Amino acid sequence: MKFNRFFAFLAAASMLAVAASCDKEEKPDEPTPEPVVKSDACKLTALSLVAGGETIEGFVYEDDKVVEVAYMPDQYAALANATAVVAISDKATVSPDPAVAADYTVEGGVVFTVTAEDGEHSAQYTVILKAAEFNVKCQLVWQKTYGDLGVNTASFNQCNIGFAGNNIVTRHLDVLDLNGGKVGTLNVEGVVTANLEGFALACVTNDHAGHLVASVAVTADDQIAPNSDSVAKSYIYVWKNGWDQAPELFYETTEGNVTLYMSAGGDLTGDGIVNVITPGRGATTMFHTFYTTAGAEGCQWAAFNTQYVSNDGNWGQMVSPASGSIAGDFVIADSQGSNQGMMFYVRHGIEDMGADVALNGTVLDDALAEGGGSNQYGNYSTGHARAFTLNGTAYVVACSSGWPCTYVTIQTLNPEDENHYLLRTQVLETPAPVSCSAYCYDQASGKGYVLVSAQSESSMMALYEIVTEIL
Repeated sequence: MKFNRFFAFLAAASMLAVAASCDKEEKPDEPTPEPVVKSDACKLTALSLVAGGETIEGFVYEDDKVVEVAYMPDQYAALANATAVVAISDKATVSPDPAVAADYTVEGGVVFTVTAEDGEHSAQYTVILKAAEFNVKCQLVWQKTYGDLGVNTASFNQCNIGFAGNNIVTRHLDVLDLNGGKVGTLNVEGVVTANLEGFALACVTNDHAGHLVASVAVTADDQIAPNSDSVAKSYIYVWKNGWDQAPELFYETTEGNVTLYMSAGGDLTGDGIVNVITPGRGATTMFHTFYTTAGAEGCQWAAFNTQYVSNDGNWGQMVSPASGSIAGDFVIADSQGSNQGMMFYVRHGIEDMGADVALNGTVLDDALAEGGGSNQYGNYSTGHARAFTLNGTAYVVACSSGWPCTYVTIQTLNPEDENHYLLRTQVLETPAPVSCSAYCYDQASGKGYVLVSAQSESSMMALYEIVTEIL
């Protein structure tokens, strides 16, 4: 028994020893986590400003930590309330919030701080504005007859073309694209006498925002007026929502002809102007100026008076606004008697009568043109003015005529400008011309378009393209 107890004790001790040896086996150390390395990158790699519906790309000078934004003259005002779109280093942050509108015209510019992910590294970038250097050039895109275009000729001796957006519209309701291809028919739902056979608009134009404006001439017995002498009722419509939508009635009167020599400017959904001649003619001439103001309903009226004779045998005279403000620039086109042709004058503000500045065409050679005088726009009595503003500079399309041809000149409203003539007087061959023009700006391409129509037995249109090249 003692022997057995001894061996049992030995077995138990062995088991305890084995268990003890197992307990002493060391467990492997837990792996030490790798330290997280946060990025120290803090660069601003791109910035664009969004102002007035336009996006202006900036140029980043990394060494100087400066972003330079080159703006066009007509963009500057909107940059006082602009937002920014930026690109920065991965995982970095930027302050202040570029999506919050700021005044980028302030002296010293706007400063953005880009902070790296590690929170320790940062960089400051200053956004500064710079007036862009640019050239503007004008070139003929196409010239086509009305037959080529498949549209009816004009016979009312008034402006028969306008733009609705980037589409050309004629008084016979044809709608064309910028290549001259027909795309549809103008919507005249609700327009007086539009349901009558032979309906056509009396006068067509557009504001600078691309809203078509047209007048309708009606006789005393509510028929289509065949000529200006038979007009007893006048209606002016605006297509605010495009050529394929119904227009809105802008103005109406049952007191005679308020449909002729019409021109529009600005934006008739905000600050805009419609100018139209009054029925009377005399030693001086009065125009109706209907103007709209942003936020106000309807239109207001003012008189625009000229000191130019309109009963000298040549009855044509018109006023075209270069903007939507009655304090802005206007161009007066006056048809002179005694075969002296058209003259064009600039007036600064609606009330500044007597301070008009005469413009000169280049039909004559430079030596004669410098001396002033008549016939610098040709020696025939028909013509048309279309004022507009591009890149902060006011221009006029001065349509005039000789015998037998149409002249077109595009020039600034300041004869002292270094580049006064955007297009020196060009000749468009057409007999017995009655010329007119229209202008639109395509925001997508940044191009302006001038359409000239020479209305005669062989009517034709010519489209010019105005291109701005940033230097």
